[in-house]
Amino acid sequence: MSVNVITGFTASLDIDPQQGFSELCPTELPVPGALEIVPELLKHHKMVSITIVSRDIHPPGAIWETQNSEEIAEPLDFPEVDAKWSPHCIAGTRGAQLLPGLPPVREYNYQINKGMDTDAHPYGALFHDKAQRKSTGLLEILKYHHINTVLVGGLALDICVLATINQLLDNQLKIILNLAATRSAVPEKTLPLVKKLLLQGVTIVENATQLQAVKHSTGKII
Repeated sequence: MSVNVITGFTASLDIDPQQGFSELCPTELPVPGALEIVPELLKHHKMVSITIVSRDIHPPGAIWETQNSEEIAEPLDFPEVDAKWSPHCIAGTRGAQLLPGLPPVREYNYQINKGMDTDAHPYGALFHDKAQRKSTGLLEILKYHHINTVLVGGLALDICVLATINQLLDNQLKIILNLAATRSAVPEKTLPLVKKLLLQGVTIVENATQLQAVKHSTGKII
């Protein structure tokens, strides 16, 4: 199976591909196999008109922080925080940096930073709040560039990637998900998620070899 990527109308979105979600930062929130997604994300960049990266950029001392690994994902009841997490992707630390091999943040066409307040922990890359009223600017960027399709990868599939995909679908955008460019925090969740996303209309490929860049007559690489 080959999936056409119409370059002029497609953006790549690297969702939180940060060291804090890899084995390079084992005390944060490492995702199994996180480092393996880098080559696939780089292939995405060559197929699209704009490249976008989102990042968790958290402050120290957030209300969701726990030093007890047994409390991770334990529910919390705050307006913009729903669970406890180990300190991760703290501004100015290694965990906030992108995975080795990815371009420097400023070489992406756009970057989205989220979770910068001590009392908020958004998952999706499109909004800063649960009510989805405070935009990160991502939707506006896509509309400005006449993007109708988003080529997605990043970390983790069962948390921030999933939340972002759902937000994109809610806003009538087409999604291509490359499974080789993402990993789940809980690997056992991957197959059920794939089945659900297929039913939601997401186009899913195993790896980038199944993607074929097509330069539309009105499209261009910037």
